[in-house]
Amino acid sequence: MKGIDKKLDDAWAKAVKERDKECQYCRKTTYLNAHHIYSRSKRSVRWDLMNGITLCVAHHVFSSGFSFHKTPVEAIDWLINKKGEKWMQTLRIKANTHSKLSKFEKEIMLKELKR
Repeated sequence: MKGIDKKLDDAWAKAVKERDKECQYCRKTTYLNAHHIYSRSKRSVRWDLMNGITLCVAHHVFSSGFSFHKTPVEAIDWLINKKGEKWMQTLRIKANTHSKLSKFEKEIMLKELKR
């Protein structure tokens, strides 16, 4: 099922960036990445748009001052401040719910993400 997973990953990233349109930290509109708040290994939210945020490449991975990969504790604190504790709690529950999607379910999800 790697083929459909790759298509889902690509569609998810595109949908997150189209939704946000800019880095949610600094408002930059170029060199954007879609970042998974919970790791892609959390299958229950891997393709959930709630689990995505658009960041410029610096705030995604490169900046030592603030980046979701280099300063994750500060990044999560910022995210909770931006989205709210209730939002974060909802995402946390979704992320910790076991989910194994069938190929049919993945195909439906892919169609929804491409809309």
